[in-house]
Amino acid sequence: MSGCSAGWSLSAPVVFTLLVWLGVLWLSRWILQQRYFPGRNSFFVMHLGMLWWLLSAALELAVQGAECKMFWAAMAWPGIMSVPTCWAVFLWQYVNSDSQSLPARQVFSLTLAPGVCWLLALSNPWHGWFYGAGSGPVSAQLGAPIRYEHGPLFFAAAVYVYLLMLFCFAVVLRAAKQNQGLYRQHYLAFVLLTLLPWSANLSYVGVGVTLFGFDPTPFSFALTLLAFGWLIVGVRLFDVLPVARHLLLEALLDPVLVLDPQQRVIEANPAALQLAGSGANWQGRELRLWPVFGRALAEMLQQPGSAEGAQLLTLDTPARYLEVRRRNIERRLHSGNRILGEMLYLRDVTESHQSELKLVAALSVSEERLQTISALHEQLREQALRDPLTGLYNRRYLAEFFLRERAHAQRDNHNLALAMLDLDHFKALNDSFGHLVGDDVLKALAAQLSGHLRSSDALFRIGGEEFVLIMPGADAAVALSRLQSICRELASTPLHTRDGPQTITVSIGLALWPAQGQSLEQLLSAADSAMYAAKNAGRNRVELSAVGG
Repeated sequence: MSGCSAGWSLSAPVVFTLLVWLGVLWLSRWILQQRYFPGRNSFFVMHLGMLWWLLSAALELAVQGAECKMFWAAMAWPGIMSVPTCWAVFLWQYVNSDSQSLPARQVFSLTLAPGVCWLLALSNPWHGWFYGAGSGPVSAQLGAPIRYEHGPLFFAAAVYVYLLMLFCFAVVLRAAKQNQGLYRQHYLAFVLLTLLPWSANLSYVGVGVTLFGFDPTPFSFALTLLAFGWLIVGVRLFDVLPVARHLLLEALLDPVLVLDPQQRVIEANPAALQLAGSGANWQGRELRLWPVFGRALAEMLQQPGSAEGAQLLTLDTPARYLEVRRRNIERRLHSGNRILGEMLYLRDVTESHQSELKLVAALSVSEERLQTISALHEQLREQALRDPLTGLYNRRYLAEFFLRERAHAQRDNHNLALAMLDLDHFKALNDSFGHLVGDDVLKALAAQLSGHLRSSDALFRIGGEEFVLIMPGADAAVALSRLQSICRELASTPLHTRDGPQTITVSIGLALWPAQGQSLEQLLSAADSAMYAAKNAGRNRVELSAVGG
């Protein structure tokens, strides 16, 4: 390398090349920070190849000696060959939504051609098959660019690169043809971005077009990568996947797995990793190799009919039951939907399933157990509709009861009365005697009010000290008479509590269907207004709503 003694020159083309190199370096660093998109690894490696290529180009432009320029031209070949190779791999993986790392055998085969080409280029002074003897400076000026006489090995490498180019075009054109809307726009952008560096290379090899007296291909390829950077940062080309991953996978409390058509797990949320008993990254492993549940789940998916509805997966240690639902991941194409894989949603139903097993065991004992269990279910349903303190019906059952009784009243042309009862000065009683005494008052009041009910009536506790009484078939006169009787009896009958007898009064508002409203909400509002009118009128009394009257 005696030609390198002429030194170096930091010219404008060298500065420009280094600035492009820094831009690609920034973009590669940004890509490395991204969490996921198909072909991410090959896209990043392509940036490394581009950095190698541009740095070699900058050094070739900077050195002054012809021999040293040719040395750095030979040093550029790993980048020259790896960039189109990685570009082809990236396009294939992105178009096919393949997020898997390439097997070691494929990685070796893809690096073989760049490595061999590099060695042949470096050994060119001994064989002259890469750059011919006619290669040399274009002029006698110090640092003049080199005009290369391309040998047979160069053209063999060019054929390899152009075959990759044709493959890239075929991949993206096919994807653009098969897809619609935003997908088609993305793939058409890939076509244009792929066309730029290849056009530059063909013009250089075919008619000798140069930039700064140098091959323009690396600069056009760098422009392609920067254009992709704009698509990523500006158009947010790859942002949908990480956002969807976070919202639909990581935020879910239940395990979720995403499988490719080969039953490999390409995505798993934290809940799935926790179920597997490992925080390790199992992405890319076959489902059957997953710990804890992988083999059992894989075998269940192979069973006929497993794709229909929910399936139950049983795990032995510890005993767990998982409801498994499957959903195909499809891409809509002109020719039909293409299945890219499937998503498995696993829901832990251990508690409910064990309850079902116990129920089945109880049913198998005898018919008598069946009646017992049926009665228990009815009791549980009744408990869900009742206030646990007073035993009265709660607000959940109020709407159901009202709708049923209103339908009866409409059918039979009967009256329907709704009264709202509120204890007078209940807060003062709680403050003076404590909430336990207040609870005793509410229970005693519920018991006493229940004694005034007919078989068709229903009493509900809808709030702290608020009660609703529905009296089917009662007109205004009957309802007022019964409610006034309740007021008098409560005022004259102390209620038993743990702190001794307590005398209470109630204020009652009365509303009638349909005069004061058709719906439950309207009647409650009218009765509530009438109840407050009773309180304002001195409490311990009944007021009939004036709404609609």
